[in-house]
Amino acid sequence: MSKKILKTTLVFSLSLLLWFSSIILVFATTENKLTSKDKEVDLTFADIETLFANNILMDEDGKIKLRIEQDPELEKMLAECKKKGLKFGLALGSGSARGLSEIGVIQVLQAYNIPIDLIAGSSIGAVVGSLYAAGASTDQLEEAALSMKKRSTLFLIDPTLPRSGLINGKKIEEMLNELALEDKTFKDLEIPFAAVATDIESGAEVILTQGKVIDAVRASISIPGIFTPLKYQDYYLVDGGVVDPVPVDVTQKMGADIILAVSLATLNPRSPVLITNQETGNLEEVEKNSTFKPKAKSTGEGPNIFDLISQTLDIMEAKITVESLEGADVVIVPLGIKGIGLSDFDQAESLIKGGIMATLIKMPEIKEAIKEKLKQ
Repeated sequence: MSKKILKTTLVFSLSLLLWFSSIILVFATTENKLTSKDKEVDLTFADIETLFANNILMDEDGKIKLRIEQDPELEKMLAECKKKGLKFGLALGSGSARGLSEIGVIQVLQAYNIPIDLIAGSSIGAVVGSLYAAGASTDQLEEAALSMKKRSTLFLIDPTLPRSGLINGKKIEEMLNELALEDKTFKDLEIPFAAVATDIESGAEVILTQGKVIDAVRASISIPGIFTPLKYQDYYLVDGGVVDPVPVDVTQKMGADIILAVSLATLNPRSPVLITNQETGNLEEVEKNSTFKPKAKSTGEGPNIFDLISQTLDIMEAKITVESLEGADVVIVPLGIKGIGLSDFDQAESLIKGGIMATLIKMPEIKEAIKEKLKQ
């Protein structure tokens, strides 16, 4: 390989900064809003953080600690669920660095003693889900997340010949093995788990539930064009978010009765349509949308290769996520993820808090969903 190709590959790879999950972001624009009886009140992330100041605490070591009041009604319902054999399924969506917020979601469910009987994950959801299913505690997950600063992620990048991907992914496998997945097979997991990948040739959704867990996770996080695909039997597998960004259907297949889904949504599936104005020559909306903002004149050179790939997949997958969320009893969209870049792993603390707060806000809806299932 020539020095020029090696240098180009290295520059591209270093700029990625550990994109070990799908960039397929989904559903609808995240809004930090709470609703009162009379009107809708817009709140900032800081406003909501203040509301939950008594629930989300920091200990001396800088770790997040939850203070949750007991909920006798919820505890009674959970006991009834156990008696009836109802299973809770957790569908963890794709979204790269934003996926660290899924740790916060799990922390709240654990604090309320809501069981996680089954887990299915796409991309970063497969990473978080597999580690938790393998026995990693929420404290361990949080500690690992908080240690992932931009300045310390370069050692995880291992450039390869740019044939089917720029990054080999072996170093990321090593990191995940050290955390909890070393030599683990699906039979060794404490919680039934499935990782979702995509067959790059046929476009088939591939649900992985056997063999080595690390292989399944490695397949699920293989962003096309960035990570090399994983060869599994006679198939070449890539990122699961390409076909199933939030694998609700997989948790259904696994036998879940009550499904909680985590969607890392930033793009609106109902995107505007632009057409050339016959008088001005400018692109304008066919139907006016108050949320759409026209582009300012750009003086830049356009998106780099990674932004181009990620945004292209974002746009395509925003629409299919609506379908992938069908069947979920409750959809949790972590707060504060809209402004988070795909490789902003240094924002772990705010991401985890965003997952915590969104789940706390959703607790009444979760309780209502449990009530409805118990009536059936």
